[in-house]
Amino acid sequence: MANEIDFLDLYRQLRVSPDCSLDEFKRAYRRCVSSLHPDRIPTGRESYRNSRSAQRLQQLNVQYEAAMEFQRLHGRLPGASPLPPVVPQRAVPPPRPSPRPVTPRAPRREHVKWLIPIALISIGILFWGASAVAPQPDASGEAARENEASPAEASATPNLTLGMSPENVRAIEGNPVAIRDELWEYGPSWVRFDHGSVVDWYSSPLHSLKTARTVPPTHR
Repeated sequence: MANEIDFLDLYRQLRVSPDCSLDEFKRAYRRCVSSLHPDRIPTGRESYRNSRSAQRLQQLNVQYEAAMEFQRLHGRLPGASPLPPVVPQRAVPPPRPSPRPVTPRAPRREHVKWLIPIALISIGILFWGASAVAPQPDASGEAARENEASPAEASATPNLTLGMSPENVRAIEGNPVAIRDELWEYGPSWVRFDHGSVVDWYSSPLHSLKTARTVPPTHR
């Protein structure tokens, strides 16, 4: 039936081209039907049935139904340029890793296993003799030196703090496993930023962050 329909006449009446969109085609059809409707023709009903407007409206409906059927079957309007074919892209498999070279093991020597216990016993005797001769340090002086060294060692180790920039966090924690907007994930642990500054974090025991707190002090 589509071969008997004059679609060029349909496009001339609707004042559109075959390559127009489907929505534009439907809007043009509704405008044309509205202009040919009996309410727009100042004649009686009987006179309208035999008028040229009624014949044009009937022919327009037949042409429109044929065009819509063609569009449902082919995905385009009659006379429109055909869509380019979709070429499926083949997935390229990743290259296989090269096998690791097998290093031949050196033959085991039976006398070597006896040398290891002898060496351990000798080292133990030497340490025992040195500890017996060496003077015992003052416990109070050693504790004082430990207390003096602890703040310096603690300050030398950088820790995660609020207000840090992403560059500082990357220098302390390394590259994150994943970045979701302003949330950096380090396995089960994470660090949250707001406008380029640290505002929150969570340090999981499974993958601890370099901080003395599991969460910032503001969450306490």
